[in-house]
Amino acid sequence: MSDDSWSNLDKVDQKIIEILNSNARTPSKEIASELRKSGNDVSDRTIRKRIERLEKSGIIKGYKAVLSDVAESNEHEALFLKFKVAKSIESLKEAIREHVVSMPEYLFVANMDGEWNMLIISRIDRGIKNPTSRIVEKFSDDITDYRITKCDFKDVNLLNMSLLLL
Repeated sequence: MSDDSWSNLDKVDQKIIEILNSNARTPSKEIASELRKSGNDVSDRTIRKRIERLEKSGIIKGYKAVLSDVAESNEHEALFLKFKVAKSIESLKEAIREHVVSMPEYLFVANMDGEWNMLIISRIDRGIKNPTSRIVEKFSDDITDYRITKCDFKDVNLLNMSLLLL
């Protein structure tokens, strides 16, 4: 998928993605009806064609099942890490990133400038003991300071979040 694909998204495409992100099983007829309410004159067929184009361009990469709270929690933790000064700080960041992305509960990893070197956001699943603490324990020899705090996500713009990966 190219950067061009993302820049070609108009308001109709964005709304289609928003609706499908809320419920990937939303029928195209219902999406068209919703768009007509907001002043866009689109047909059911137009919606199907646009979804097909979004899939072919790689903007929509697939659909997934979202499990209810029985299977996962809505609790999250942010882990801020400060590293010991070393020549190999980039390789340390890469080693931590590789470890974190192998964990099923991770949401994202970000390198940072300033007081903290890295930010890791993880979901707290029932039955899995402190995923962020496990990271700190594994890399404790290279960490000078850390902070773990609970996060409560509200109003996440998934379209903009997906642009982080470009």
